[in-house]
Amino acid sequence: MRSDLIGTRSAIILTIALAVVAGTMAGSRAVRAQNGVAGEPPVFTGPKKQPPPNLSKDLKAEEDLAKIKVQSPLVTAPVTVVDSAGEFVYDLDEKDFQVLDNGVPQKIDRFDTETETVAAVILVETNEAVAPLLPQVKPLGSMFSSLLLGPKGEAAVIFFDDRVRVAQDFSNESDKLAAALRSASPRGDHARLNDALSRAIVMLEKRPREEHRVIVAFSDGFDRGSEAQRDEIVRRATASEVTIYGLGFSPAEALLLQKPQYQPESPLDTNVARPLPPGTVRTPTTSAQVWGTPVPVVPIMIATGQIIRSTLASSLLEFYAGYTGGVFHSHWSKTALQEQLSRIASEVHSQYELAYVPDTLSQTGFHRIEVQVKRPGVKVRTRAGYFYPEKSP
Repeated sequence: MRSDLIGTRSAIILTIALAVVAGTMAGSRAVRAQNGVAGEPPVFTGPKKQPPPNLSKDLKAEEDLAKIKVQSPLVTAPVTVVDSAGEFVYDLDEKDFQVLDNGVPQKIDRFDTETETVAAVILVETNEAVAPLLPQVKPLGSMFSSLLLGPKGEAAVIFFDDRVRVAQDFSNESDKLAAALRSASPRGDHARLNDALSRAIVMLEKRPREEHRVIVAFSDGFDRGSEAQRDEIVRRATASEVTIYGLGFSPAEALLLQKPQYQPESPLDTNVARPLPPGTVRTPTTSAQVWGTPVPVVPIMIATGQIIRSTLASSLLEFYAGYTGGVFHSHWSKTALQEQLSRIASEVHSQYELAYVPDTLSQTGFHRIEVQVKRPGVKVRTRAGYFYPEKSP
């Protein structure tokens, strides 16, 4: 019996001893694992605290990147080249062109001869004065779709008179564009050309940047009653790379030059552009009186191919067209209208597009763009320039 008790106590003591030894070894392994001793399984005790990010450094990097983006704009210039007969020239290469920015030669970074997708806004003046001419505009929807837009382009339609209203948002459907133009009806005696152009530019600014942005305006070319200023139109159109074309209502000149019912509050109202009295010789001074405070005077090419000072443009719409690289056709008849619209469409699809990053950005204000072609006997038309830095609208 005694021997059995002794054996039992010995077994208990041995068990306790083994448990103590096992506990000691486990604790040792945990400490060694935490200290990174090789061959031991990891023991996780929670994540270590990381140092806070250097926010000032990250912010500075973002600011530097933003400065690079602002200081390195890619300037694009759609270029139209015609020969002595007025026909478009199609066979030029990049080496045939020289781009000047404020008189300084620039490296051409991109040269395209294929027209991108066209985004166009069609403006139609719809006051009572032009009522007899609207039937000639109404059937042109199909021409826009087939000649100007092509399979991927889209157009919107805006009417302007006393008000500015969007008759059709951007669409590629010929039926919708045709229906919108057919719905034109005369009202009022104002011609808010500037406000209509401003609305069109805002709409085009929302389109993809790679699209060719165009405005085609049917108007007598003068503004009556707008809130938007001429300077605003020039700045926004050049900044957004919008080309403006005009088709004038001039054959009804006797009707259109009659004294309007609307009278501006001041003869120098900068919001109202109107034709000079018959027989008045146009000079830079009289043009400034018509349009108010002048923007930079630049040479522009008019429909005849003649180069004139921008202040001598025959109408406000011709002024905008010249500044943005477009053209204003002043003759109005059913046959001429269709031919002129066809020519505008052909021009848009025959242009060369040159793009460059200017190295003249230390110069602020207006930057004059000049494009020269190394082929004798041709005429070149492009947008007059751009403002840097861009003024916030």
